Amino acid sequence: MFLILLVFLLVKQVKDAEQFIEYLGCGNKHLKVVSIFGNTGDGKSYTLNHTFFNGKEVFQTSAAQESCTVGVWAAYCPSLGIITIDTEGFLGQASNPNKRARMLLKVLAISDIVIYRTRAERLHNDMFSFLGDASAAYTKHFSQELEEACARCNVDGPLSILGPAVIIFHETQYTEVLSK
Repeated sequence: MFLILLVFLLVKQVKDAEQFIEYLGCGNKHLKVVSIFGNTGDGKSYTLNHTFFNGKEVFQTSAAQESCTVGVWAAYCPSLGIITIDTEGFLGQASNPNKRARMLLKVLAISDIVIYRTRAERLHNDMFSFLGDASAAYTKHFSQELEEACARCNVDGPLSILGPAVIIFHETQYTEVLSK
């Protein structure tokens, strides 16, 4: 809860965990966190809106190629019991790219599922670099907590099994929508 609160302190000026819970309207429940990452203009907000909110514009979208999500935004989906987190694109307007990278790593740290959204003809090295760097940072900074969680839950295996699941949503100009 602390890390999620930290994210919102930067975005919505939330004072404490109670105000955060009140802001999202989710009560004091155990929830899963789904976050989305990718380049500016690749459809992250649109994807969340259509996947979790039946197309309702919970997260602001734009047809323009410029960024319409600045920072980190969250919404509670009561029907699924999840918090969705929309992030600023990698090519966004952030004045300090290092600050944005730290913010994104914090979002990764609290996520149960990460969607990496890309719209390109092939998967680019920057995606693999970001995910590799994030994995190394996650393991480095949270190894003690991860080891304690493994011991507490009798988990056998590498620490990486406690990290978030990553879904790569790769769309090309030739991608055809699935139909019945």
